[in-house]
Order: sequence, then C-alpha cells, then structure tokens
Amino acid sequence: MLALGLLGVLFGCTAKGVSEAPDGSHVGATSDSAGSDSAPGDSGIDLAGPRGLLVAQSWDDATVPTATGAGEYNVILLQESMYTLLPAIRAVNPDALILAYQKVGGMRADGDAHPSTGVRTDEAAESWFLHDAAGNRLKFCDYAGVWAANVGNDDYRARWRADVQARVTADGFDGVMMDDTNTFPGHCLGSLGTSIAEYPTDEAYGDATVGFVAAVGPTLKSAGLLVAPNIGMNPWDATMLAQSEAMLPYISAWMREYWMRWDDSANFVGVDWQATFDTMTAAQSAGVAYYALTYGPGAEGAVAGERYGRASWLLAWDGVSDTSWGYYEGSGDPYSAEWGPDIGLPVEDAVLDGVVWVRRYSGGIVVVNPSTSDGATVELGGTYLDPELGAVTSVTLGTGEGRVLVGG
Repeated sequence: MLALGLLGVLFGCTAKGVSEAPDGSHVGATSDSAGSDSAPGDSGIDLAGPRGLLVAQSWDDATVPTATGAGEYNVILLQESMYTLLPAIRAVNPDALILAYQKVGGMRADGDAHPSTGVRTDEAAESWFLHDAAGNRLKFCDYAGVWAANVGNDDYRARWRADVQARVTADGFDGVMMDDTNTFPGHCLGSLGTSIAEYPTDEAYGDATVGFVAAVGPTLKSAGLLVAPNIGMNPWDATMLAQSEAMLPYISAWMREYWMRWDDSANFVGVDWQATFDTMTAAQSAGVAYYALTYGPGAEGAVAGERYGRASWLLAWDGVSDTSWGYYEGSGDPYSAEWGPDIGLPVEDAVLDGVVWVRRYSGGIVVVNPSTSDGATVELGGTYLDPELGAVTSVTLGTGEGRVLVGG
C-alpha cells in the first residue's frame, strides 16, 4: 500500500513471476525522468517526452513537484488534502496528470473534508468493516489507524464511489490512485494472520476486490476521471494474475509496486523478472497504462537499481501507452540523472541475444541481463555512449544488470 507520507516517481513496461511482500503491503513512491528536451544525437530523433510519475504524499515534500524534476513527470500523485498546490504544480508540469490518493481496502478516521481515505470510519456502517470470528473489527497490523474495509459490501462501494467522485472532481484532480486494491488481504489478515469472517479464503477476498473495481471504475471513468488502482498481487500466482487482469476493463492504469526488486532485495532475475515484466505486457495489451515502481537502494545500490528498473521498463514499453516508471528510496527530491537520457521511441521489438535482451530506440539502445549468467557480453551493432564507459560497441552485463545507451 502506498503509505501516507511517502514520496516518489515512476515509469513502466511488461513481465511474469515474483512474490508480493510477505505482509501484503503496498508502499508507494518512485521517481524518474526519462524525458529531456534535448535529443541525444541528430535533431531528427523522436523524443518520448516526460515519462515520470511523481508520488508526493507528504506535506514535508510539498515543494518537490516544482523542484529539479519539474516538467519530467507525466503523472503526479498527491494526498487529497494537497489540492491547494495544484495551480503551482500545473504551472511547471503542464503535461502531467495529477491524481488524488484514496484508500480502498482500509478506512481511516480522517476528519476533514479532503481525506485520503475513500470512506472515513465515522461514515461507515458496521457491515463496512471486516471482522474476526468473534465479531471484532479488524485493523491493519502495519499501518496505524487503518481499519480493514469490506470491499464486497454494496453500500460501502456506493459510498466510496460517490464521495471520491465528488471531492476529486471538486478539488480539480484528473483522477484517483486507488491504494490497497488487493487480490489478497495482506496486513496480517487472511492467510497471513487473523482469519476474516466475511472472507474465509484469500481468493474470496480477491474476487470481492474485482467486484469493487467493476462497481466503481466505469462510473469514475464516465465522469472523466483517470482510474489507477495500486493492485496487490503475486504475478506468479495464477489466481491473483487472473483477478488482476479481470480489473483491466474497468481502469485507466495499473499501478505495480516492486518493479524488478523488493525494497531491500537484489534485482529480480529469472522467473521473478519475467513474471513482473508480463504484468505490464498484459496491461498494455488491454489498452491500459502501467505505473512501475522500483525501490532502493537494494543489494546492488541505488544506481544499479535505477538503471535495471528503467532499462527493464524501456524493454517492455509499447511506445504508445501513457506508462511511467520511477525509483523510490526516501523523501526529498527524487530526480536523478542516473536514470538515463531520453532515447526517444522504440523502433523494434526486444530481441534475445544469448541471455541478454536488446531493444533499439530512435535515439539509443537498451540492454538487460535478467538471467543468472554473470558476465554476458553483447555486440551492439554500432557505437553508443555510456556515461561511465564512454563510446562502446559492446557491453558486458552481470546478472541483474541493465544499461541505457545513447546513439545508434
């Protein structure tokens, strides 16, 4: 779940096979800047433009959307209460969609008129809460003050839909980021902790979540709002994958945390990389955008995580979908030149050269080694520029390593 108070940015791509965090949590924040205004080569290169999604979920980071990375974001996520910042943010990010954070699977006691919870606890009927076998209300174990919501309750769905549509529209947002839209309860509930009386299995809870999205998504979209759920799922789990894909007809964008690594893990390789990659492919094939978040610093460090996350995203981007990628490590300005230059638009599909995936863009080339084979060398078929290596005609990649090079 995108925890209240985090900050970050995102970019996007395709995949298959990883596991959700053991507690089912979904944090949210990333950072990216795949689009610059200067072409990395001749002036005929088609540039992709702003491709970053900034998640600014803390008033401590209220100035970040207008700081160094301003103009590099195509999507910005804010707390609902930050609506007063919209004019200033739009002035320096004219191409960005700005979405309001709204919680789905939980309720908080936010008391003002601009809460970041779809339904406040003081508005909720008893049947809108989840309960244990003794009838006690259930809370999230990992986020203080969040009560588990009954996403399958028709009245809860109706109230969530009406309240969110009214305030998001009135406050001038372009859409809503729906956090905790989970295919399993998580947060120490269900199979990960306390049994839920309303949903004896995680699969039953996931089915209820699909029903929730089907009940609210079309209405919000028909009102002109962008609908972007942060879907909690394990890509390798066939049931969770099917439930996630069942939401696609009702949404505008699929947000996926843990893009190519856990927050403290090594970069994903093998089936973990492939499974994650395939979720983006599924979204783009359905005409849905994809927001990917890479956490750090991870085992390899920040730079390696940023490069691998963005390169994997560029490998999968269809060049058309309004997708995003980002990197998150903490609060503050997330913009970093380490994410690489804007290399334009893809000019061919990704191809496998040995164990390395290669894809050519109008202004450069992307190479990714998601295999367990270390020290894999690939010939580039031309001369390209790397910020560390200089002019190269070939590169050698370790396992879980990626690079974005300029030229061609």
